Amino acid sequence: MHMIIKGYNYYINNSEETESGDSMIDIGKPGKSEDTTEEKTTSNQNDTTEGGLLIATKGDADTSTEDGGVTTETGTPEGGSSSKNKPDLAMIFGITSAVLLLIVIYLASTLAKLKGKSGASESHGEEPEDYGNSENTASNPSDFAPPFSPVGTVSKSAEDRVGKLHNIGRRKGQQDSLGLTEYNGGTLAIVADGMGGLADGDRVSQKIVMTLLQDSANITGASKDNRLYEMVSHANREVNHMLGPEGLYKSGSTLLAVMAENDGFHWVAVGDSHIYLYRAGKLLLMNREHVYEAELIQKAINGENSFAEAKTNPKRGGLTSFIGMGNLKYIDGSIDKVTYALGDWILLMSDGVFNTVPEPDMCKLLNEAPSAKVAAERLEQEVLRRQNPKQDNFTAIIMEL
Repeated sequence: MHMIIKGYNYYINNSEETESGDSMIDIGKPGKSEDTTEEKTTSNQNDTTEGGLLIATKGDADTSTEDGGVTTETGTPEGGSSSKNKPDLAMIFGITSAVLLLIVIYLASTLAKLKGKSGASESHGEEPEDYGNSENTASNPSDFAPPFSPVGTVSKSAEDRVGKLHNIGRRKGQQDSLGLTEYNGGTLAIVADGMGGLADGDRVSQKIVMTLLQDSANITGASKDNRLYEMVSHANREVNHMLGPEGLYKSGSTLLAVMAENDGFHWVAVGDSHIYLYRAGKLLLMNREHVYEAELIQKAINGENSFAEAKTNPKRGGLTSFIGMGNLKYIDGSIDKVTYALGDWILLMSDGVFNTVPEPDMCKLLNEAPSAKVAAERLEQEVLRRQNPKQDNFTAIIMEL
């Protein structure tokens, strides 16, 4: 069953294995007109000799001479004889005309250049076909920004600010569950790890997540108080009721939950799963593990046993507090709301993640990820890459606060 509420998907596990090995239920210009002088001059010639200019006088041409590349043809007036002065005057007239013609061509060419520049200036805002919008391109820093910026310095979409991973590992069934939703005042994130050594751990983790999600629908706004304590108490009652009177069915689950609001976040933790605050490139573990080793250490402090026994006892990893089978023995959580800084991330994860990927390697991965969504994808790939032959179910939620 798949349910979407207020923009977030709720994910609940399923005990039946999918084809991929992971099983879960989803809840949740003008052209240039300039002509060169040589071209214009040539186009106005009617007759030329090689490199020469033809000048003709009125009358019937009867003689022709060549001198310095200029050919002059003289004519004889009617009833008269030829005169040596007339060719000289004609030559002067022709040269003068040629000079004037060159001047006109030069002026026309200059005007064409000026007009072309003016047209280009008026049309500078037009969009070139091959280069897209070129307006103010060089002066816009965002055009040259890197593909992503350091964590917390850029605005991301809601989808990129949350990352989820949920994998069956090498187990036969999936007993982890996770939930994520928006409520009136903030965002609720939940991770529950059903106890693998007992039956129906998947059902218990599902019941916890469903109960907290349903309770969040009744929230009317942000609060300074940690309402997660009441929600956890309700979830524990629901699980105990499901398991039957006198704890007929033996099962349980760990629990992590965070309520992130505009001015900070509250959290609770039961069991051995981890809540981390990722700040300034460092991971800070928020909760303690409710395991037998902690009790052995307490006894060693009081002189009831040795510290060596606390580190070597084969049962030291057993859970001492979990949801189900009676009252809660331990619960960790915030009293005052935790104020977060720009760039802070919160991580909720089952032991299948941090028991495979050490914190220094996890921190390096987070430092290099451009968003929480990408960080979750890379973290899942890293767990799988290590090929742990006993890989537990592993689940995590990463949120940018």
